Amino acid sequence: MKIQLLVLIISIGGVVLATFISVFAVLRLKKSHQTANDEHKNSRKVSLAIPSKTFEVELHQSLFQDWGSGVEEESFQDNKSSAYLEVYNHGNIPAENVMVEIAVDFDELNDFMKNHTAFNDEDNHSFYLSEEEEKVVISFNKVENIKHEISFHLEELGTIHPVGAEKHGIKIHLPRWYIYLLNIKAFDEKLDLFSLHIILVYKDLNNESKLSTKEFLIEPEIHMAKREEEHSNNKVKYRIKGELIIE
Repeated sequence: MKIQLLVLIISIGGVVLATFISVFAVLRLKKSHQTANDEHKNSRKVSLAIPSKTFEVELHQSLFQDWGSGVEEESFQDNKSSAYLEVYNHGNIPAENVMVEIAVDFDELNDFMKNHTAFNDEDNHSFYLSEEEEKVVISFNKVENIKHEISFHLEELGTIHPVGAEKHGIKIHLPRWYIYLLNIKAFDEKLDLFSLHIILVYKDLNNESKLSTKEFLIEPEIHMAKREEEHSNNKVKYRIKGELIIE
């Protein structure tokens, strides 16, 4: 009887041990599978970046000029300039359905409207901001008045592939009115220009249930501004060097 009980206990113990080993093996396999999935997911990533950009501009006569030239400039609508930044994807999978929003901080803009210093010289370059029909409008004065609404700009960029598959980044053209302000800032050190926000919204293949967002801030710096008079033809030339710092 004792022998049969002992055999039964050993048998039950064996079953329990086998079950425990099986459960442990399943859990270990599941953990290994999860680790492999995590490693696979981490190796598949989107990494969008916008590098800072230096610029050197030569303007003739008027400060209210775009930084582009020729046919390319004419192809854009009035609210977009030829000056652009580029978005790169340093990850290894595409960023899909990318939308870009160029925006301003309206609290910062309100402070700017209260404290800004208009720029005037003998060519009567100046600007001012006003509210018209619940919209903020910036007006530039020269021979004729130039008006631009300061608003959020939304544009579809499409798919941004990893840099290994792209020769160039995707261009984001800056607002024309902001380029005009940069031109004026180069000749007015007191002008504390507000920054632009670039917000990228995109679909990440690792997380298809929701959209991903990345924001950049543009801080402009002027390194050199020079006004030169060409006595031979009685014209004025402006030279500007600076950098668009991306944070």
